[in-house]
Amino acid sequence: MRAPTIRPGGHTPNGDGDVNLYINPEASGQSWFNHGRRVIFVNGMDNSPTDHAQSAMALSLLQGCPVIGVYNRTDGVWADLGQCIRDKLTLAHMDASLSGVGIESWTRMFQTLLAAARLRNPAIDPVDVGGELVRGNAATYALYGLMAGGGHVDMGRTPIYCHSQGNLITSNALTAMAVARGMSAISGIEINSFGSPCRYWPPGIQRTNNAFTFDPVSWLDLTMDLSSSKIGFVAGHAFTLYMQNDAEFTVNRFRWGSFGMTASMDEAGLARYMIRMGNNPGRLRGILARLDSAHNSDADDVAYEYTTRASDSLLRQIKSSAPDVIATLIRLMDEGVTFPSESEAILRLRSI
Repeated sequence: MRAPTIRPGGHTPNGDGDVNLYINPEASGQSWFNHGRRVIFVNGMDNSPTDHAQSAMALSLLQGCPVIGVYNRTDGVWADLGQCIRDKLTLAHMDASLSGVGIESWTRMFQTLLAAARLRNPAIDPVDVGGELVRGNAATYALYGLMAGGGHVDMGRTPIYCHSQGNLITSNALTAMAVARGMSAISGIEINSFGSPCRYWPPGIQRTNNAFTFDPVSWLDLTMDLSSSKIGFVAGHAFTLYMQNDAEFTVNRFRWGSFGMTASMDEAGLARYMIRMGNNPGRLRGILARLDSAHNSDADDVAYEYTTRASDSLLRQIKSSAPDVIATLIRLMDEGVTFPSESEAILRLRSI
């Protein structure tokens, strides 16, 4: 199976399953923009080609890297809804909660189909047979091709961001990949869901689910788990709206509580996550501002954990590109009672 061509230049898609590379012009010239990193974006239902391109460009700005956009074409709300239903049923019987046997049984079935295909063509590639499972949806087939078709996309280092119906597309592509190449082929792939209606995901991936409490599409995902980050009092579904609330979703991944009250916060976990972002001033500013305004009692602890765990190299990069981020870290630790350990961390930031 050949991987789809990734067309450079940030074009609007030509058709269903079209794949384009988007680089935000506002960010691309900045020192913190990582041209060597990639993320994949799969849009949801009722998105025009222009909507898709705008969302991908906004994601490129937020993530500070180029975005590979896989376009899921709209045919109108009702037609898209029908396709959502078909996508939800595709490979759905692999779901252990529905079938009682799980993906192992479907993998055995796939091997039976592969054996039959090899009676006609002994050289047939299992990847090609897996592709036939999802060929009915051009976007799913394109995403599967990026994963399995030798397109030089390192899925172990390329997170997928999927919105709405894009989650069903991503789940089906991952499942086809798993039965064609084995579970190790999808192990550890990072998935970031937004407004997901998808109930089933194959095991072994690293998925974070982001949903507004009052987003009705996300209600179709009938699961409750510790990998979900939900925020309330926002009624909407647009991907751009989700990105505007990135800081709150990020902080909520590391806190437990409700109605604005925090029972506990994993300050060290949040700090480690912020360090993995690297030199991304926009996201760091947003997270620190969210902590300062909504979780002030935890803000100094996160600032301290971040400062003590971050490398000198990373702190120097941030100080060069966004000295205000360093100033905010210092201010958060210096407010109120400052413990000796925090004073040492502040001294480190000032001398870096």
